Amino acid sequence: MRNFGDLDILLCHQPPYGVLDKVSFLGAPEHWKGKHAGSKAIFDFIKRKQPGKVFCGHIHEGKGKKKIGKSEVYNVGCAGDYVLLDIE
Repeated sequence: MRNFGDLDILLCHQPPYGVLDKVSFLGAPEHWKGKHAGSKAIFDFIKRKQPGKVFCGHIHEGKGKKKIGKSEVYNVGCAGDYVLLDIE
């Protein structure tokens, strides 16, 4: 396994499973509505490595901020949405 050392920022397309990943879009297929659609691999990686900030998207209606341990997870939502942070 690769050694990622101290990882400050993780940028990924899909959110971690169970965190800002619930499908509620009215146009989504019925079998996805109300379900979590995030990645279990990304969730496990965040739990192990605890990056300071995690930025994701994919589930547009999941826009928001939550924590996994010490990691702050931001789902920035749709195109045109953004998160502005002072990370000094």
